[in-house]
Amino acid sequence: MTNRSILLANLTVKNFTFQNRYACAPFDIATASEDGLVTEELLSIYEQRKGPGLIIVEQAAVARQGQYRERLIYVDRDECIEGLSKMADIIHKNNQIGVVQINHAGSAADINLTGMEAVAPSAVVNPGSKRSVPRELTVDKIHEIRKQFVDAALRVKKAGFDGVEIHNCHGFLLTQFLSPLTNLRTDEYGGSLENRSRLLLEITTEVREAVGEDFLLLVRLGLDDLLPGGLTLEEGCKVAEMLEKAGIDMLDTSSGILPPMVLKGPAMLRDMIRTVKSRVNVPVIGAGELENIDIAADMVEKGEVDFIALGRPILKQPNFVEELIEKIKNQV
Repeated sequence: MTNRSILLANLTVKNFTFQNRYACAPFDIATASEDGLVTEELLSIYEQRKGPGLIIVEQAAVARQGQYRERLIYVDRDECIEGLSKMADIIHKNNQIGVVQINHAGSAADINLTGMEAVAPSAVVNPGSKRSVPRELTVDKIHEIRKQFVDAALRVKKAGFDGVEIHNCHGFLLTQFLSPLTNLRTDEYGGSLENRSRLLLEITTEVREAVGEDFLLLVRLGLDDLLPGGLTLEEGCKVAEMLEKAGIDMLDTSSGILPPMVLKGPAMLRDMIRTVKSRVNVPVIGAGELENIDIAADMVEKGEVDFIALGRPILKQPNFVEELIEKIKNQV
């Protein structure tokens, strides 16, 4: 019989001890203010999410040009710090570790919302979002975006969070650089896998240097584009190995250009997660319909994954993980 209690086992990463193996995935609640500030409604929702040992706060835009839907959080200016600090306090009162995911949507940005032209590695339609043809980024603009990620990470730290997660999946900007489908560049940011991963690795390295070693650094990495001609799982695993060398503390996993929902069924990303877990030594977070306690426990027990991330179930029912924990304790 599967040892369900393994899902309640502590795990320590650096000086941070997680009370269980559940993570709240960074699934958009979209209840920030119109200008991206944390609202009382948003704080109330996070206060209710008491179960998971790890809370990964939904993506926060590092720049207005990188916003893909309305009422998401911004972390593009110091004004954002105060609300995020209140959120960090709530998470800590619930005895949880708190991390904020930072992102730039690139060609997936909503130009009607931002009022700006969308930008991307190359002027091609994003097969994930299928929005307008973006403008190809200059190298100077790439460097500017790199700095925006670093500045955003520092704001997350100033707000009192325990860590930051760099978003590199689901068809957003850094995913667009990794994918051969959306990156047709011929300079140092395009072509080989080394070049396509250059921006992600530069951001990771500079964020690590900026926030220091006493702050958790995660990357949510799209391992496979799930499209012909796109990033392959083998390439994704190579990028994961490079990220480990660059100093990440945890690897959060998902798909690349296409979201994982194109696959169906419980534990739909299990093979992908198991594969990358065998290639890195840092703790791995897995997602993809892992609500089933026995499947989740089996994956953790077999060393296929370290944390089980749940998104939609918690979005629908904030105390979902609390109820799972009660079932585990009572062996229901």
